[in-house]
Amino acid sequence: MDGSLILSAFKQIQVPLMIVGADGAIVHCNDMAHNVLGYDVDALIGQPVFGILPVTSVAELNAYIEPPAADAIIKRMVAQKKNGGSIPLSAHMTSWSDETGGLYHALILRDITDEMETARQTRAKLARADNAIKGARIGVFDFNPVTETVIVSDIWRELMGLSPSDDVDVQEEWRSRVHPDDLAMALEPIRLCSENLGERASSEHRVRSKDGTCWRWTRTDAAVANRDCEGRVISVIGATTDITERKTTENELRISVAQFKSAFDNATVGMATVGMDGAFRSVNLALCDLLGYTETDLLENNFELLAHPDDHVENMAMIDELKAGNVNSYRMERRCIRADNEIIWVLLSIGVVKDSDGNPEHIISQVVDVTEQRRLNQLKSEFISTVSHELRTPLTSVLGSLSLLSTLDDEPFSDDAQRLLFIAQENGKRLHALINDVLDFEKFSARQMRFTVAKHRIIGLVEEAVIANLATAQKFEVRYDIVCPDRSVTGFVDPDRFQQVMTNLLTNAVKFADKDSSIRLAVKAQKNEIRVSVTNHGSGIPDTFKDQIFKPFSQAATAGTRAMGGTGLGLNITKQIVEQTGGTIGFDSSEDGKTTFWFTVPITEPK
Repeated sequence: MDGSLILSAFKQIQVPLMIVGADGAIVHCNDMAHNVLGYDVDALIGQPVFGILPVTSVAELNAYIEPPAADAIIKRMVAQKKNGGSIPLSAHMTSWSDETGGLYHALILRDITDEMETARQTRAKLARADNAIKGARIGVFDFNPVTETVIVSDIWRELMGLSPSDDVDVQEEWRSRVHPDDLAMALEPIRLCSENLGERASSEHRVRSKDGTCWRWTRTDAAVANRDCEGRVISVIGATTDITERKTTENELRISVAQFKSAFDNATVGMATVGMDGAFRSVNLALCDLLGYTETDLLENNFELLAHPDDHVENMAMIDELKAGNVNSYRMERRCIRADNEIIWVLLSIGVVKDSDGNPEHIISQVVDVTEQRRLNQLKSEFISTVSHELRTPLTSVLGSLSLLSTLDDEPFSDDAQRLLFIAQENGKRLHALINDVLDFEKFSARQMRFTVAKHRIIGLVEEAVIANLATAQKFEVRYDIVCPDRSVTGFVDPDRFQQVMTNLLTNAVKFADKDSSIRLAVKAQKNEIRVSVTNHGSGIPDTFKDQIFKPFSQAATAGTRAMGGTGLGLNITKQIVEQTGGTIGFDSSEDGKTTFWFTVPITEPK
């Protein structure tokens, strides 16, 4: 196009316009441009631009344009006014050459004094806001949609890993650091507010750290701050916060919830969550199968409707305890009514879940079918009763008769008959002891054994146990040694059960001790209890058996051990006696064959 036509076209523009010729002289400056710079009309025509704009040559002016572009936006330059003052301007500059190759520049000028004052005030506000929110680590920014410029606070820079002295375009820096998949979402709050599509908007997105080693989550909240007289948005203010920790917590919580749901849904036992009003909130397949209902049927039902009517009062009492916060969980066996009206027994485990204020929010329940277990327990009880009445009673009579026969002197039996009589008595005693162990084990396991606990002098009871077991020691060719620094110590025990404990420990110590060795019994007072120990030197306890030693029917699988006989219930019964009378029990066994079994007796009366 002809250069003169371009010049003519620019002159028609109705905004402040200045045209600079190839020699740097102002060849055109319209009235609005003269007014902005404080000059009379046509006063600048022919004047060198270098006295007005902060450039020293046409080449320097042209340097603002980066090829191949033919124009550029100069966001800020300070021009000189006629009165010697200065004025901040922004300029949209376009260049072209005429027919002779002369280079012309047209600059559309805009006074940005008000904008700069607004920016100054904004920075001041941001500074004050920075002081107020520094502790909260909230970065603040102010975006001008008209000029597409942004002012950010120091905290915002810190969140981005930038120091106040870093000379970077914060918009470009931010864009380059936002995760590519999140960029559109990150820009959305600014777009919505800038385009007047909403007063407020927010987004959560990932931002790469300054060193590029990790991604951090940030949240941006934006809101319209100012509009011009025509209603256009001219300021969008926003806040940026680092929410990485919250996101991490949310992710961990999401994983935890998923794991719980998987465990809940796939559990082989019945599980349900129940509101404090008793209504089902969720149930798993195992519970549906157990009760014979569909999931929909249960969710429309109340937990109590499935319970046996006779258990209603006790059930409601426990629920009231949960609601009151007196208990957090409980376990009990209850009857349930299946969909086919069959009554089954279940082991119900209940735990309460509280809200953030500590109030009961809902209940998690686990339901295990124990109908068959109860049937087997009933059969076991009947069997134990049969053993007690049908075996122990006649066996006692048989042993009495054998004892009577062995004392008769009128007609002495032959040696063979006496030997058979002795064997019968010994085997009868063993059978009687076995029956007693089985019956005791059952009572202790069911916690039906009654104890008569009172204060006793412990050394006296220990000496009684030694005298009662002297024959056993002589049989295995060992001896007892008693060590008691303070013979006056007393503790709370059931004397009969104490003797049962001592007999079990002494019998075991004697059986597994080396011949001609000593069994050491020690009684020692401690802070709140008395410790009684029995120590022998012998074969020791195999490492593989130590975890099972107090379990019922457990015996070390060695020929020597099995040769000693026994039910494998003695140590279990001993443990239950000690613990149910307020003490503790344990053992120590070393590689050199030294084994010590010990138990404690409370000094104060157990509750």
